[in-house]
Amino acid sequence: MATPDAIVSVTGISRAYGRKIAVDHADLTLSRGCILGLLGASGSGKSTLLRTIAGLESVDAGTIAIDGQIVSKPGRMTPPEARRVGMVFQDFALFPHLTVAQNVGFGLKGHPDRDVVVANLLERLRLADRHKAFPHALSGGEQQRVALARALARDPAVILLDEPFSSLDGFLRAEVREDLVQALRDSRTSAIVVTHDAEDAMMMADDLALMDAGRIIQTGTPQDLYAHPTSVAAARLLGPLNLVVARVSEGVATSVLGRKAFSAPDGSAWMAIRPTDLKLTGPQDGIRARVVSVSFAGGFNVVRARTGSETLSLHLTGQAPPVGAAVGVVVDAERLMMLPVSCDNVRQ
Repeated sequence: MATPDAIVSVTGISRAYGRKIAVDHADLTLSRGCILGLLGASGSGKSTLLRTIAGLESVDAGTIAIDGQIVSKPGRMTPPEARRVGMVFQDFALFPHLTVAQNVGFGLKGHPDRDVVVANLLERLRLADRHKAFPHALSGGEQQRVALARALARDPAVILLDEPFSSLDGFLRAEVREDLVQALRDSRTSAIVVTHDAEDAMMMADDLALMDAGRIIQTGTPQDLYAHPTSVAAARLLGPLNLVVARVSEGVATSVLGRKAFSAPDGSAWMAIRPTDLKLTGPQDGIRARVVSVSFAGGFNVVRARTGSETLSLHLTGQAPPVGAAVGVVVDAERLMMLPVSCDNVRQ
């Protein structure tokens, strides 16, 4: 449903390839001036959804509106060049035989202020000193900024970015991500960023849409979705998870992690908590457990501790106990999550 501040409104769209349904009745809203993260695992349909918004794929059902104008519905598709959409692809798709300035100005042929627009964009994205360079002479981060500048050159209503950091690693990935977000904020450009990486999504986006098996399964702010997922699939998309079986009786769920109110019929449910929300103490306190493995992960240790039939994962800073040590596991009760059991919530 379109709202006055929506720059993109996707309503009930579906897209199939033969019998394979790539997008299944998806609803999505991008507010004007905001960055929306579309997060999902590989094959979840997120890139196909992005391509329907860009006009590179038709829809089998539903509508897509950009800036209040319907651009896609069954039997009708406004071409990409008429949508005021800028696209940044995974491989950047720069023209190897053109300089940085020529790449940025490629879509502005005949524009009276082409040189001024290009110069302003290169200055804004810290590329002015690279204007004569060819793509092969650029770093990965510089190539990405050139691709973004080219997308911004035609003053689009929305920028669409498909896995923009997939070819970058480590420090460069974080640096380019910060540059990209700052450039989008400075230009007040609305954007949709497709990614399979939860950290990228949460650090970039004002709002998130979680996608699984072609469906949008939950939307909201990164903070709300991280703390209050409504399904196991949603919780897993946003980071590591301890998942244990709980028994629900008269509105109270009970598991090895503790007790929590849960408005659900009597029976089974999932009780979940993030590894960062568990702490270790002496074996006389907390949940009695024994350390079964310790792995160094840079800024923290991943400790796995066995209690009864459950193995809990903890992310701990500082010195970790040795394998075999008896410990107590302390649960941050405020961070416990209750999730329903359904056919797509089978523990893996």
